Amino acid sequence: MSTDLHRPPARQAADLQRALAYVKPRLETIRRNIASSWRFVTGRRRDLRFAVQPYDTFQIAGAAALTATALVLLILVADPFVPAWRETLPPSVVAFFSFFTQFGKADWILIATGAATIIAHLIDASATPKRERITRATRVTAAAYVFLTVAISGITANLTKYALGRARPKLFEEHGSTAFDFWAWDPDWASFPSGHATTGMALGVSLALLFPRLKWVFLCLGFWIAASRPFVGAHYASDMLAGCLLGGLIAWLLARALARRRLIFGFDREGRLISRPGASGLK
Repeated sequence: MSTDLHRPPARQAADLQRALAYVKPRLETIRRNIASSWRFVTGRRRDLRFAVQPYDTFQIAGAAALTATALVLLILVADPFVPAWRETLPPSVVAFFSFFTQFGKADWILIATGAATIIAHLIDASATPKRERITRATRVTAAAYVFLTVAISGITANLTKYALGRARPKLFEEHGSTAFDFWAWDPDWASFPSGHATTGMALGVSLALLFPRLKWVFLCLGFWIAASRPFVGAHYASDMLAGCLLGGLIAWLLARALARRRLIFGFDREGRLISRPGASGLK
């Protein structure tokens, strides 16, 4: 059987030349597209009228107090009843939410949005009209926004849950609903916040901001992905709420950061977020 080692040197050199002739223009296209994307992102005139985080210290302290109060009440009052409540659910309900909860996994979202971003940089757009290039760049930026939202919120949730080390509902009989083992780094002690809830709400809020007309559809989708976690016995209600707040907050802050650069989002006269034309893929 013939191998590359038995091929004449001249033919090997010719094959290498053909391979380089095929690869070099594509590498140049990628380089040119990356440079164009960088100019598109960094060359935007900033909108400095409003801050990324628009609230003062007292407002933040008030919101933090309300959030902490709600979470503590859920932990002390509602969470102890979650395991017993789940035992009353019909198997069909548990099976449905066991399927639905899979949409809270971050990998499919990261693969889809990451692939869209990469593929866009493989296509030579130099011959297309400038307006079309800007529209495509805006849509790629929107895909990158969803990717970053899910990635950053997921990393934050995982670091937090493993650092806090709250026991999952499966350990309720042995440890109860208020057991914590800080820095345990054990999946059974990684309940707070829920990673699926964080991802679900990060996705829901980011899509709601990109598609304002469908915002309630995407927000409800994110909520039900998050709510599926207590149904399948993986988390308590407080874990779900904490994940929803974390994912939604990161999606909102990233959107405001992009609005400061006038990328896919902008601010209205009152400083509220608006989706810029083309960001949703609709003209």
